[in-house]
Amino acid sequence: GDALMLGRVAQPEMTAVSLATQVQFVQNIFLMAIAGAGSILGAQYWGKGDRNTLQSLFNLMLRYALLLSLLFFCACEFIPGILMKAFTGDPELIAIGSAYLRIAGWSYLLTAVSQSYLAVMKVTDHVKPCAWISSAAVIINILLNAVFIFGLLGAPRMQARGAALATTLSRLIELGLCIAVSSGRDYIRPGWSALFRRDRQLSHDFARQCLPLMGGSLLWGVDFTSYTAIL
Repeated sequence: GDALMLGRVAQPEMTAVSLATQVQFVQNIFLMAIAGAGSILGAQYWGKGDRNTLQSLFNLMLRYALLLSLLFFCACEFIPGILMKAFTGDPELIAIGSAYLRIAGWSYLLTAVSQSYLAVMKVTDHVKPCAWISSAAVIINILLNAVFIFGLLGAPRMQARGAALATTLSRLIELGLCIAVSSGRDYIRPGWSALFRRDRQLSHDFARQCLPLMGGSLLWGVDFTSYTAIL
């Protein structure tokens, strides 16, 4: 969506952002594996009515997702040029993509938390709110893209940086909706005070589910990103 709108601004902007978003694509591969493993185990614990273990699983998912996303965030903030050089050698594209990543990197931290919330909501019979939140985030992202890319409604015309800002703000709203909805009575919420408390057996079970999912996704992801870089 970012790249499509930027195509109406300038070709280099569209190309640079198309390449820069491959970084988020790689991050999403890891997050999908974490959410997938959490969903497999979470469905079992929910079926047994074990809410305490499900909360511990939620904490476990958050730990892994946040640690992973922190690495991507730091890379986007401190070495965005090196990330862009993996996809292009054009200095103009590297400069545009680096500016995009420095802003969009903040959304990666938000995504880690919101995707964990959404995964738990799905396995605890709250699919409709989950779908509404995801749909709202997409619509908000499109609207904010238009505002910040083209400078509508008095906003500055930011082009590629506007696309990154729109992505970050939409993720922030998505996370806010997740937290607000999950404050309801029948929802599972993370135990923040026990976020770093380790359950060895649960960690072992989670790894058994997560690693095969991650391996398969990485093979597909490396193939896809390599194809993009070659083009």
